[in-house]
Amino acid sequence: MEKVWKRIKTDLKEYRIGLGVLCIYYIVMRLVFRAFCPMVILTGLPCPGCGLSRSVWFWMTGQPGRAFMLHPLGIFWLLFLLYFLINRYIRGKQVSRGMAFFLAVVAAATLFLYVFRMMTVFPGRPPMSYTGRNVLEWIIPGYRKRVLSFFRLYG
Repeated sequence: MEKVWKRIKTDLKEYRIGLGVLCIYYIVMRLVFRAFCPMVILTGLPCPGCGLSRSVWFWMTGQPGRAFMLHPLGIFWLLFLLYFLINRYIRGKQVSRGMAFFLAVVAAATLFLYVFRMMTVFPGRPPMSYTGRNVLEWIIPGYRKRVLSFFRLYG
């Protein structure tokens, strides 16, 4: 158990600047835009990972129906996360090539699912909904109307 805490402390020390910047970014973006995702903040459109964090949370709390509705691939991301944490901190090993391939397949599937959901569901219920108060809406007159009509026309 001592080795596990040592690995965690080492990573926290090594990545402290990045973690600090991430915390500051989170606080500022939540206060100003009420969002965390740079794509949502800039465009108002959901990103490929929209709903993924909540999906993983619902899987971890035993709510698979809610998890699946938010992001159907959340379970695969959770499995990778568990694999990574066990290997990194408990076993002290790197990610295997097979698991790196698994991650690449899940990432590609996430992108394909995103395109599918944007063409069939957007703008619909969260997380596949349009978020107002985004940067482009402030800069470009009529941006919201153009984006939503584009997806109604081509979706």
